[in-house]
Order: sequence, then C-alpha cells, then structure tokens
Amino acid sequence: MDLMNRDLLKLRIDLSSNNSIIQNPQLKAAIDKLFYNNTSGNLGDVVLPERKLDFTEVNLILKKTPDTKVLDKTPDMVLKETREKRKHIINKIEDILDGINTSADDGEAPKLIIRNQKLWSNCIYDMDRVTLKNISNAKTSIVRSNGEEKSRFNTIVFVLSKVHELVVKNMTVTRRELYYQKIQRFRNQVELDVAVRDVCCLLETPPWELGIVATAKGLIAGPLQIVNRDGSIIDCMTPGGTIIPQDINGVKQLKSSAKYILVVEKDAIFQKLLDEGALVRLSPVIIITGKGYPDVCTRQLLCLLVSELKIPALALVDADPHGYEIFLTYKYGSLAQSHLSSSLACPKLLLLGARIQDVLTLAPTSNRLPLNTRDKRKLNALIKRPYLHTVIGFKIKEELMSMLDFEIKAEIESLASSASALCDSYLPSKIIQSDYLG
Repeated sequence: MDLMNRDLLKLRIDLSSNNSIIQNPQLKAAIDKLFYNNTSGNLGDVVLPERKLDFTEVNLILKKTPDTKVLDKTPDMVLKETREKRKHIINKIEDILDGINTSADDGEAPKLIIRNQKLWSNCIYDMDRVTLKNISNAKTSIVRSNGEEKSRFNTIVFVLSKVHELVVKNMTVTRRELYYQKIQRFRNQVELDVAVRDVCCLLETPPWELGIVATAKGLIAGPLQIVNRDGSIIDCMTPGGTIIPQDINGVKQLKSSAKYILVVEKDAIFQKLLDEGALVRLSPVIIITGKGYPDVCTRQLLCLLVSELKIPALALVDADPHGYEIFLTYKYGSLAQSHLSSSLACPKLLLLGARIQDVLTLAPTSNRLPLNTRDKRKLNALIKRPYLHTVIGFKIKEELMSMLDFEIKAEIESLASSASALCDSYLPSKIIQSDYLG
C-alpha cells in the first residue's frame, strides 16, 4: 500500500493553459500494462479443482468462456440457428405439457421436477463461477398440482403456455408486461419472476431465448458502438450515459478503442465520474453501472464486452457488505440465476476498490460507519459462500474478514473529498498501484 496514503492525494492530472487534459504518464503506463497483461485465455490460466471433473465441466474449461457469442455470423447462419433453437424449445414445452395432460388423464396429480436453486450444494462453485449442477447430479424439488405447491404449479404452466405462444409467433414480452396480462392470477411480480426462473431451469434455456426480456436499468458510457442485427447503432458517448439495450442477444458487433472497463456500483458515482470528465481523464475506458444490484441486461452486456473485446474489467463498489455482494454477483453469478451463469457471470472481473485498507487510510473517522447486526450477518453469510474457499476466492474472503474484524464500513464518496478528487486522485492511484483482488 505504498502509494495508497494521504500523500497520494497530491497526484493530479495536469491541466494545460488551454484547459485540455493531459493524462498523468504513470496512469497511462498503468492502463497500458493492465490492457496488455490481460489474460489471453490459455488453459494455463485455469485453476483446476481437486476432484474428478464430469464431461460438462471439461467442456467449460476447454471453451474457457461458455456460450461466448460469435458476433460476425452471417444473417443466414443466425436465422438457421434461431429456427433450430425455437423448434427445440417448442418440442420441449409440448413434451412437458403432454406429460401433465397424460398424468391428469390417468387420474394422477401432475407434477414437475425442478432443480433446487436455493441450495449452494446444488452448484458447482470451483469452476470460476456459480453453475447449477446437471439434473442427474442435483437435488430436486417436486412441484405438485395439488396441496401447497398448487399455485406455483399453475403459474409455471401458465408461463410455459405463454412461452410456447411467444416462440411460435417469434414475439417478445417483458416480465412486467407478462405480469399485467394476467394480474389477477398473481399475488405479486415476484411470484411470476420465480415461475419464469423455474421455466428457464426446466427448459435449460435463458429467458431471452424464450421471448421474455428484462427491463434494462443499467447505463454505459465510453468509446463504444453497439451494432444490432437490425442495423441500428447505439453510440455510448452520449452525455449522462446510454441505457443498456434490452436485447443483448441481438448485438451483432461491438466497436471500441477502450483498454479496460470500469464497473461502478452506484448511479450517483457513475454520473459524478462523467461530470468530472472521467472518460478523458481515465481514458480509454468504458464505464458501466447496474445502479445497485445489477439486472440481467447489465451483467449480460459486461460478459459480452469482456469476452468479445478481450479487455479487463475493474469493479468500484462501496466498502460494505452490500457493495461486496454486488461485486461477487458480477464476478461469480448469483444462486438464483445459477442456471444462466455462463451468460451472466464475469470471472475475470477484478476488484479495484474500495478496500478496507483504503477506508483506514483515506476516510476521515467521521465517515467510517460501524457495522450493524445486519451487516455482520451479511458478511458472515458471504464468507461462507463455497466459491470463496478457492485459491482466488480466499483473498476476497480475507478482505471480508478484515471488514468484520475492524467492524467498519464506508461508501466510495468517503474516500475522496470531492468527485474531482475521486476522478483525479483515488482512481488513478488505484490503477497505478495495480493491487487488484480476484
């Protein structure tokens, strides 16, 4: 932590007499080093678990980034693949619904068998992301058409029927729109969201391929152009950032001169960085935020950017349990979305800050907040997550334990006296220091 001290606050990006920004040479060199040292994707970079691997896991290692998209496919190739996927989905749904009808005709109570997505033991967690086990190896839940599970069963059947219609007609609908189509059927939006997750798990298919798209809330800014398959182009150099597209699956090409990505936890910090000229001062960089706990579209786009542009990604989150949970969700994936981790988890994401040592060094005592009971409970739960019991995860676990030991937390804003200082001092120093976690 030689660089991370109060003397470092003297570090500034020089301004010339004509107010054009001259980037600090140390920062420029550090960004170049970060870019050129980015992992090439060789198998030597993979930390293998100390156990026997099944066929699926071996394939994940060989592919390195599962389900990585080839963006330069011809229209005919895309159309053919889309038709084959749709046909497979339709057949699978019809088989499930036929099985339900057959059971009912035979006088049996229909049931559905779904992998339990509430158990960490149901996940493979030492393959650099949280991945739901194959149904033959996973613990399952039985959702019956009678008793306590009747409502859940009926909601799943409704979603299956709706997905069948969407895929046949090649249409899309948001979860919110789907909720309002049959609002009298559901107690709340969460009930429908759980059913959509169950259907995705049953069909082993992401929601965007079922015609159910998420409402994007994240923002992105930087030297990036997103070319969609319909020919439209999204320029991300707009003031205040650009709303992340809803259909990430429809991206045809990514054009960017950026050398790294900065993932910011909060919209407030995102906007402050843009206002202070971070796209120039920290250039060449793409800045992205999920506005708190990230939505599916934000996570999906981040994974696509890292895999296609071959550039590193750094995370800037609050030094508190909530901030670190957000970082872990971006990096390893979530338990609830473990069946989609190949498209949503970004294992190469590194933690830039805020670290607990940053808080102890830079944050005034008045800005260091004590951990409450809920914070400690959250930290203990995070520390127990299986993927932190690995070689890479252990360093993150140590950071969480330090936060628990010191019993303090702090927001990003407390580490710099102003947004300008954050952009000119804290972030450049962290990048120059190159002390990343993950």
